[in-house]
Amino acid sequence: MALNPDRRTWTNDAGASMRGVRRADGQWLVRFAEGHPQAWAELACIGAADVRAGLVTNRPGDQSAVHDAALREANFRPGRYEQLWRIPVAGLPKVTFDTPHDFVPVDELDLEEVARLDNAIRADIPGTENWHGTAADLQETLDDPEFDSALYLVARHVETGSLDGLIRVWNRAPAPRLGCIGVTRPWRRTRLAAALIRAVGVTLRERRVEEIMTETDQLNTDSYAMAAHHGGIKSGTLVEWTRLS
Repeated sequence: MALNPDRRTWTNDAGASMRGVRRADGQWLVRFAEGHPQAWAELACIGAADVRAGLVTNRPGDQSAVHDAALREANFRPGRYEQLWRIPVAGLPKVTFDTPHDFVPVDELDLEEVARLDNAIRADIPGTENWHGTAADLQETLDDPEFDSALYLVARHVETGSLDGLIRVWNRAPAPRLGCIGVTRPWRRTRLAAALIRAVGVTLRERRVEEIMTETDQLNTDSYAMAAHHGGIKSGTLVEWTRLS
């Protein structure tokens, strides 16, 4: 079986391991084995030398001092801070919004076009400005067992056919996760984002889902306000640590 060039596992002589996945911005998202923080510096050096790219890892904001010190020893530095939220489905919009769009499951559309839309939206989100995803990257996410076509919708203009926004909710347990909600610049400050949220809210209520999870960059005031406006309850923080190559 051919090895996936976008996935790696690194192990030191003592058996401690670190897994990595290459992101669309060229950096590698890594996960350390929790029980071996003393090995993180060695593993980070092994991984960085292998891929010759920046490494990124996410940790809870209230992580232990031991883990904090281990990341610093491995030359990681905290950068992006995210607020974690629990959003009650009961707080999602119920009224119908007037917008000239159909909401189409992502797997019914041309993935090249959806990838361009996703890149355009990410370009304006703090921390994802350098994201350059492809149709192949998108297809890989659709192969994930948490993908649910009813919860990953794209707004398609009924007259022009342009793709103007999207919402993706991953069907995770114990609660679905809102991964992204965004619209293109011409459709900001309109009701398109609210209409997308309502569309998935209908499905979630039909399934008797009580709440969804999400996270917002603490520098992104619009997404922070969106979560709060829909009754979001703060449930901790997440810190993105980065180690440059």
